[in-house]
Amino acid sequence: MGFEWDAEGGRLRLSAPLIEAEWVAVAAGELLMVRLHDVRTGLSWVDTTPVATVPFADVAVDGSQVSVAIRAAGLPILARWTVQAFAEHATVRQFVTLTASEPTTVARLPVLAASFGTAANSLEAHCGLDRRPYRGAGRGRADWYTWRSVPLGPGVVDAVRSGHRREATWLGLSLPGGGPGIYVGWESNAQATCEFGDLTGDGRVGVDCALAPSYQLSAGATLTGPAGFVGVAHGDLDELSYRCHRFVDDVLARKVSDERFPYVEFNSWGYGADIDADGMRQCLDVCSRLGVELFVVDFGWEDPDWKPLPDRFPKGLAPLAREAHDRGLLFGIHLSFGNVSSLSRMYAEHPEWAHGPGQWAYRREGEVYGLTLGNPETREWIVRKLVEVIDENGVDYFLTDHFLWGELPNTYDLHATNDYVTVAEGFDLVLARVAQLRPDVVMEHCDDGLALPTFQMVRQNMTSIGVDAPGALWERVNKYRISRVLPPRYLDSYAPDQPMGDWELRSHMFGGPLILMTPIHALAESSAEWDVLRRNIALYKSVRHRVLRGKVLHLLEPQLDQRVGDGWDGWDAVGSYDEVSDSAVVFVHKLGSLATRRIPLHGLRPSTLYRVSLVDAGSSSVVSGADLHRDGLTLRLDGDRVSEVVLLEPEA
Repeated sequence: MGFEWDAEGGRLRLSAPLIEAEWVAVAAGELLMVRLHDVRTGLSWVDTTPVATVPFADVAVDGSQVSVAIRAAGLPILARWTVQAFAEHATVRQFVTLTASEPTTVARLPVLAASFGTAANSLEAHCGLDRRPYRGAGRGRADWYTWRSVPLGPGVVDAVRSGHRREATWLGLSLPGGGPGIYVGWESNAQATCEFGDLTGDGRVGVDCALAPSYQLSAGATLTGPAGFVGVAHGDLDELSYRCHRFVDDVLARKVSDERFPYVEFNSWGYGADIDADGMRQCLDVCSRLGVELFVVDFGWEDPDWKPLPDRFPKGLAPLAREAHDRGLLFGIHLSFGNVSSLSRMYAEHPEWAHGPGQWAYRREGEVYGLTLGNPETREWIVRKLVEVIDENGVDYFLTDHFLWGELPNTYDLHATNDYVTVAEGFDLVLARVAQLRPDVVMEHCDDGLALPTFQMVRQNMTSIGVDAPGALWERVNKYRISRVLPPRYLDSYAPDQPMGDWELRSHMFGGPLILMTPIHALAESSAEWDVLRRNIALYKSVRHRVLRGKVLHLLEPQLDQRVGDGWDGWDAVGSYDEVSDSAVVFVHKLGSLATRRIPLHGLRPSTLYRVSLVDAGSSSVVSGADLHRDGLTLRLDGDRVSEVVLLEPEA
């Protein structure tokens, strides 16, 4: 595996076990990918159209990585690109470092560009997860994560616009009905644009991803952009997502060494902000008997200086953390560090570090502002404070929440856009520094729900919220879409449903962690509710690792409850196939009166004989993968709000 520089032809070539690729240098100092070849299938994406190129300034090959320099025509900039290849993934990754020979403004910070040569009218593009508030009858406020598929054709140009509470940093290109496909990702929390389609106006498919930071780069200074990656797969959209998931999990994502992950978790927000030490100890006792593995004290524990409230936790949180550890549980807290209270000591000493609206950060909040993480002094202070809070309270896990940052005021001397300075040089650096100082602390992304559906977020956090605890059906609706982009470990579920039955609990099982938010302190061990919880916790633990690394099978998409009987029959199903064990699990849910339904299946090994077991019905049968693909699985579920879990294991 390695790179080769064709000096005469002006091309950089990669030959790896699963993928081959070629690039040329263009005048803007950018790399343009012109060939992508899937070694497993022999299929190529090649653009043979002549393109104006410039020579590489130098090339340094180092095994699976290469560094190439390109001088940008007409600009005082040397662009040095780093390109990486991976033996186990049909993916290439690249990023650029710009060096200025004289002061200049970087209006465009490139991530990746490719011309695939394929006729535009043969492909369909897939993208989404734009976060939009939704108000439905009887629902209150919830968030809706969009999804769109765009048929490409001559003259069709579209774009993914990513960033905070914007679309995900992912683009899929596939043939309708399956076949060869391409996935594209970029690792930026700051705003970025990825254009795709007929970019050159001649019917060819291209992709062009970049940021627009308006960065003032001084002479001799450097600016490194976010990485982007391109990969190939062959199959349906689920296979395209899966190959991207595997790359993201193996190469980009922050790892958790604890073999129990994703955890069964308790979060105190089911009680709201009115929590205290005695009540939390009661909950901890119940959790330890139920088999919960992570105990999280949510909002309501802290004063404006992130100290435990003395009237609520007179001895602090450390004794509770020690008791959790003694019982074999991890201990976590809610920590919305991007917000600052006017009652805090920091605000009294440095009011200039606060700007713009904050949100609901403290139980006794006064006024709340955003914390200006783009200011280096603010950033250094909050890193010290976070480490102090982690150490003083025995914290193994924390979740961010609410506003993640405050932008800098207009009076601040900005050297780039406010978004870039605040996010890329503020928020991102805070999380990177905390991860460096406390590498074993598990971080969860949250901002009243998923706000950064990005591959930079997965590099920073071990897990992420999806939709913010709206209940069972809405969890399934949004998770079905989010799982197109993010691996299952970034699909944690807050389960606030009451009463909590099989239908509700299983709505929160796909991915993880599984986060219980019900008031459990008075739960009796002999009660029916106790039995339901114990049984479903055991079920979750038995399938979680299969789901963690499995291919998500999108089988029947859930809809809004108002649509039952109006375009939707009330059935939905999602599954996971583990190619290592050749096994699968499928979660089926039903609303309404339709009792019998065929569940379509795909993604199995056609030659395998599977024992198909229904967990609730207690029945099983042996069916080939080919027959399951052809006929699906017919289930009968009587009643409303019912579920079934289907296990498929290779027959010995």
